Amino acid sequence: MRRGAWFGAAMALLVVGGLVFTVLQMLKPDNDDPPPIAKITGVVGSEKTAFFQDPEVKAALAKQGLDVSVASAGSWQMTDVKKGSADFVFPASQLPADEIAQKNGVSGTLARPFYSPLVIVTHADVANVLKENKLAQQDPKSNVWTFSMAEFLKAVGAGQRWDQLNAANRPGSLSGDIFLATTNPETSSSGTLYIAMVAYLLNNEHVVTDDATVAAIGPALRNAINKQGSMKNSTEEPFNDFVSNTGHPLVLAYESQALDLTLNHGAPPDMVMLYPDTTIFSDHTLVWFTDNGQRLGKVLTDDPKLRELEVKYGFRPSGGVAGTEEFAAKVRGLGTTQGNPRFAFAPDLGAAQIHPARVPTPEVMKSLVQAAKK
Repeated sequence: MRRGAWFGAAMALLVVGGLVFTVLQMLKPDNDDPPPIAKITGVVGSEKTAFFQDPEVKAALAKQGLDVSVASAGSWQMTDVKKGSADFVFPASQLPADEIAQKNGVSGTLARPFYSPLVIVTHADVANVLKENKLAQQDPKSNVWTFSMAEFLKAVGAGQRWDQLNAANRPGSLSGDIFLATTNPETSSSGTLYIAMVAYLLNNEHVVTDDATVAAIGPALRNAINKQGSMKNSTEEPFNDFVSNTGHPLVLAYESQALDLTLNHGAPPDMVMLYPDTTIFSDHTLVWFTDNGQRLGKVLTDDPKLRELEVKYGFRPSGGVAGTEEFAAKVRGLGTTQGNPRFAFAPDLGAAQIHPARVPTPEVMKSLVQAAKK
């Protein structure tokens, strides 16, 4: 073939090839385009409302094709939510989630994107009174405070009052019965989990499994909660009372609330957070009613940006060592005021000698709540 003819043929092939490539590119979906947005609704615990309203969270969810709107309710109040009224429900613990799933015929493994242990918040002068009376201690190396649940239950069982404790500098406002302010266990997960934790300790660190044990420890359970009088339905309420300095001396809370306050809002300068030496984990468990609700559970579990934002709001991402490391990177050095180590967060709860209590079955748990509220 003459050079000119060869050149002309080659150019024709290039033109045709270019046209084919252009057409294929036009037909090929643009992977850089964001996915279509699906608007979904859900009911969440009050402790997660701010998370879902955060613009960064909304932007991260939008990248995953989700626009999420939420209303808040107590975890046990969510058991009345029916499939068809929302895309998902997201209580603060597994027990109500399991009941919601059972009622609505949801099968399969539920999503647990993050969790948080129960803690106690108080003020520095109260923490020092606790320390003087061996109800609490602070590790000199880690600065982590722990609260002796066994000694506390002894004090409550004996009807001990604050003014009966030895204290060099007891605040004048510290009076009345010693108790731990909690939420209503009939409506709120934290209140229910507190009952489970106390029942575990009253049963010699064995999970309660039968009605006979429930009956045996019932009076002590009632004694552990009835001194506080009326109880709030949401974990946010007693915690906000504490922050505004109108609450009780000892308030049960989630670690996530204390960390969110410290990271994002500025904790009271004398706030101290204590880990019960036997605590319980609040497994935030998402129940989906639609495919998009299931998608939400997956992206909250897997998406790196959302996991980072979960820690911003104080939650511990699931995933074992990886979750612990993500949490540890955020909490180093927190809890100090002008170099004074008031308290510290414990990334590794086992290393801090904080032991988990075991939660009974939903049926036994309901009997324990009834016994405590009887």
